[in-house]
Amino acid sequence: MHWQSFIDIRLNYENNLPVLVIDQTGVLYAPAYRHWLSEKDIEVKLTDEIMEIRKLVDYDKQVLIITAIEDIPFFIRNKITPIAFSYNDLPLNGDIKQAFKNISTSQIVEILDYVFATNMHQVLSANDLEKVLEKSEQFASTKQLSILSNQIKKILAQEADTNNILRLAKLWAELIYLSYKTDNNEYKQLTQQVDAFSDTFIDIKGMEQAFYASTHKKPKTVDKILANIKADKQEKIALICFDCMGFAEWYLLKDFFKNQQWEFEDSAVFALLPTLTSISRSAIFQGNTEVYNLKYPGRNTEAKAFSEYFKDKETKYFTEADEINSNTLLGYEYISILYNFFDELSHSAQFPPNKESKELYFKSVLAYLEKSSIIHDFQILIENGFQIYICSDHGSVVAKGNGRKIEKYLSDDFAKRAVIVNKGNEELINERKVEIPFVEDKILILPEGRTMFANKNQIEVNHGGTTVEEMVVPYIKMKKI
Repeated sequence: MHWQSFIDIRLNYENNLPVLVIDQTGVLYAPAYRHWLSEKDIEVKLTDEIMEIRKLVDYDKQVLIITAIEDIPFFIRNKITPIAFSYNDLPLNGDIKQAFKNISTSQIVEILDYVFATNMHQVLSANDLEKVLEKSEQFASTKQLSILSNQIKKILAQEADTNNILRLAKLWAELIYLSYKTDNNEYKQLTQQVDAFSDTFIDIKGMEQAFYASTHKKPKTVDKILANIKADKQEKIALICFDCMGFAEWYLLKDFFKNQQWEFEDSAVFALLPTLTSISRSAIFQGNTEVYNLKYPGRNTEAKAFSEYFKDKETKYFTEADEINSNTLLGYEYISILYNFFDELSHSAQFPPNKESKELYFKSVLAYLEKSSIIHDFQILIENGFQIYICSDHGSVVAKGNGRKIEKYLSDDFAKRAVIVNKGNEELINERKVEIPFVEDKILILPEGRTMFANKNQIEVNHGGTTVEEMVVPYIKMKKI
């Protein structure tokens, strides 16, 4: 029996509509319960507007009305008796419900799912809340892994177009992160299929289509991020750029933020090829794709470009080492902060032989986050009225050295996962070749699969290539509190 069925019995709405329920727990607002009701074709209205409740009651609508309003006026109570749904009404045994005021609604739902899937009669103690939360989160993650795998397989059976690549990237990254949390590496069975799908997208010149489809209102590429911010017309903004933060890293960071009760809207956008800081991060701050011949790419050039793009605003480019407080922010309207720890920790991560997962890297990131000032910095920005936007220039993969190298005299720019060469020189190189969108005089040389131009069997977290993990990155807007 499902926990939702017990709640139905408590609410007693069958053949008794309209019913007005005061939800004191948030569980009735949760997607898991709302989906349950929709599957039963029960019309539901979630509202905290008194006049809307009055209309529904006055017209005797056959609807289940759910509200968080505790004080229902007499003129409504006179027509319908509200049902108060409290933590004590949740179908769980024991005194653990008294501790639910200190956790989120999603965590309560996870506990309900876990208990009813394992032993619905077990007695739960408030003293065991932390242990129960850990088990229920693990159960939810394992269940989600199966859902994600099926969703990914459905996409892989479709056309390798822009939208499917962006959808795939988010699902695949979530699968990678949840696999790390649950210590389950079954996802690796899909790696070759996912990479083949990405390769097909590149081969059919999908990147060009992505850039044509990218607009300032709906950016699909990193070069449109500043245009999108400008279109929002916020008085004060903070663009937070995390170098080398792929979607899996974003899910880790968002998980780290979970106790802050912040809400985010995340979307997926393409980095430029090759997926290197000098190319793709430059495109973010330049606001265009004309970055392949920049004389001095880097922070100084980015700060200048950011200032010129928002020339009617007082701007400031901060780095992770700078102090973020009310005094340092004073007088600035549009700021950017660059955090480099993802990139630095990825390149410094040490891997035992044949240990080709991001587990050790993720653990080092979490250890860093615990001691960092990031939560403090975000809190200061919010307190000072800044609308926060979050972006990244590229992601990363765990790559193994192939023992091959590209001669330096042939390359225009070299990275372990991608090499740029001038047109003509590619004929002298026996590796995969990819055209760079909008760049006519250069060609991209890529190593096979998830390898890199490095010592044989050397393992590193690296970037530059065309996997979805490297070329699709998050662009996030924090919802206003």
